[in-house]
Amino acid sequence: MAKNKSLLLAGLAAGAYAYFSKKENREKAVVAFNNTKSKVNAYIDSQKHQRSDLTAAGHPDPYDTSDNNMVDEGALTSVQYYNDEVQDNQKKDDTNKQDGEKKSNPNDQITL
Repeated sequence: MAKNKSLLLAGLAAGAYAYFSKKENREKAVVAFNNTKSKVNAYIDSQKHQRSDLTAAGHPDPYDTSDNNMVDEGALTSVQYYNDEVQDNQKKDDTNKQDGEKKSNPNDQITL
């Protein structure tokens, strides 16, 4: 078993030597190593960063129940506003049109 491991390590070392003997392969390896190192460092830095409420706003956690309840309440508030303001005004306008009365709208254009 130890003999197989030593042969494997010797084969890997010989292959690495053969690969890195060319200058262009060494340059490619250095560039790949530097890219990997910068990505790993960026990932570690992002994990150290403390997320604020503003950062988490666009990406809610499905297991954060207090945040989910707040989002639900906010959605209900906008629906309630739409129901109260927009739909009630549309109903009033429809009933006024049916009665034959047209209420003047300040947004209507006046032609001369």
